[in-house]
Order: sequence, then structure tokens, then C-alpha cells
Amino acid sequence: MKLGAARIGFAGYSRDFGATGDRRRFAAYARLKGIPLEYAELNRPYDLVYATCSSDLAGWTRRKRREGGRMKLVFELIDSYLTQTNPLRRLAKGSARFLLGADSRPAPDFLRTLTRACEAADVVICSTEEQRQAIRRYNPDVFISFDYFGDDIPSAKADYARREKLQLVWEGQSATLSNLRLLRGVLNDLRDRIELNLVTDPSVYRYFGRFAPRPSTGLLKGFECAVRFQPWDRSSFWRHVTASDLALIPIDPSDRLAVGKPENKLVMLWQLGMPVLATDTPAYARAMNAAGVDMLCRDTVEWRSRLEQLILASSAELERIGQQGRRFADCAYSRSEFLRRFDEAFRQAGFEV
Repeated sequence: MKLGAARIGFAGYSRDFGATGDRRRFAAYARLKGIPLEYAELNRPYDLVYATCSSDLAGWTRRKRREGGRMKLVFELIDSYLTQTNPLRRLAKGSARFLLGADSRPAPDFLRTLTRACEAADVVICSTEEQRQAIRRYNPDVFISFDYFGDDIPSAKADYARREKLQLVWEGQSATLSNLRLLRGVLNDLRDRIELNLVTDPSVYRYFGRFAPRPSTGLLKGFECAVRFQPWDRSSFWRHVTASDLALIPIDPSDRLAVGKPENKLVMLWQLGMPVLATDTPAYARAMNAAGVDMLCRDTVEWRSRLEQLILASSAELERIGQQGRRFADCAYSRSEFLRRFDEAFRQAGFEV
């Protein structure tokens, strides 16, 4: 069957497929290929269901096992949840998913829910080589994809002229903002020579991304450098990012989920033409090595040393670094490569693309 002729249910992160995780991955692929989608409902017939971690995994896994080859199941497991083996966390996550309505039937062990979904799926799509090796314990057909930013980046950085103080920028979801506290001491020591710009959500939620909101600014208590907040908005976030000189991606090394994340954020910042200084994680190291860019930090000592060097860097040097990353990202993470990887996965699932 041709993929474009199949009835496809997309169990994504939002009903309109506008959430970041939808529009930058499978919804982007479908739009670029002209493939119609509908929001997946458990009681409707489909030729293919594309399920994410936000979907009713217990329900879709059960239905796949019941229908077998009559319904193809593609499971997208983007984050390295298989590394979260703490039994209390697994129980809390799994129980909460049922109580909040994400899963239609009780599945208290979240890790087991994920591994069952991997076992049942015709194809699993992940985002790093480490994930692929872990998932292959449960399913041999695993493919690596990446985020497509074409719709979110209307323009890249063009002006690298810098001000007296180096303008640093951190961009991302407020749930990950706590990683920036890794650099509090370093940025405080450099407060007379840097300014920090944050492009993120105004609030962060304490529980399950839905409950007990608090201002994101509270996560930066104790920062003594100048800090400016800009609310994240799809139409303008890129403009706030490119107005700065240097982007930061610090990662708390004790957070296994964060350390296991893919290089998507780095790639997006490179495609914006930004020089990027990042923590040395497996995905970032692979991307930096492939791009020939040396901008990784293993600890706060290296963060301090590299920032001190970049404070003294000329506009021309910052432009050279930014453009080198951009050239690599535009080639290695192009639209054609994005489509090719999804095409390969769906061919393996039995569709003509």
C-alpha cells in the first residue's frame, strides 16, 4: 500500500499537531509529502498508527497485538526514557498516566509500558545511536530521525557585530531551564563582562508538566549577572536568539535523561547561524566532531575557560564559528535527509513512499 493512500492515525502531542514535538517531526514529514493525517482515536480503523510517548501506549499496544498485521504501528521514542530505571519513578509515572487519562488502562510500570510498545511496534523511531542500541533489545527495526526546523526558522543571523559585553542566550522549554544553574557560579564571576538572555516559557510546572506552575524566573535565583527574559513564541523566538552573540547549552551531568538527549537543539542554533558552547554529551560530541567545531565543555572549569576566551573573541571569529556550524547543519540535517530517514522507516513497515 502507498503511504499516501493509507488511513493514518497520528497519536501525537496535540490534537491539531501544532505542538513542537509534532510539527518538527512526523507532522512535518506528512506535510512535506502531502500525506493526510487524522488524530488517532482508539476505536477507529487505521492502516497505520503513529504513536508518541504522549499517546495511549497501553491501549495502542493492546490493539496492535489484537489486530496484528492488519494495522501497522510505528512508535516514536525520542527521549532516553529507557535509562530511567528507578522503580519509584516508574511507578509514579505509570500510575499518573492512567489517572490523568493518558493511558486507557492501568499500566503502573512506565518502563514496562515503553518496552511493550517497542516489542509490539512494526518500527521504532528514536533520536540517538545510544537509544537505538537500547531499543534493539526489544525490536530490531529501529531508525534514527531528527527534528526539522524549516518552518520555525525564517531567517538566520546576519549581523555578528558585538557589544562591549558578550551577549549570551539560552533558548528552550522552561522544564529544562534548571540546567542553566550549572553555570551560576561561572556567570556570576563574569557578570561585569556578560549579559544573559533567556527565551523560554514564563512558567514552569512542578508536576507532570501540568500542575503547580511557578514563574520561570525563580529557577535563576542567585544569578548576579544581568538577565533578560523573553517569552518563547514561535513567530519571534529566533529573532531574540540571533540578537545575541553566543548560545549556551549546559547539561547537568547527573540528569541521565538530559545527557541522553539528541543534538536537535544544537542543530537548530547552528541553522540560525549561532556560535554554540555546549556540555560534552554523546550526541553533542558526535555533531561537533562531524562539523569540525571545538565548542564542548566537560565541567565548570572548562565552561569558565571557554567563556573567558570567547569574551575576548572578535566579531569575525564569532562569525567564523557560527557559519561553520551552519554550513554543516544545513547539509547534514537537510530537508532531503529528514525525508529520507522517515521514508526508510515506513518502507520497513511495509509501505510504498
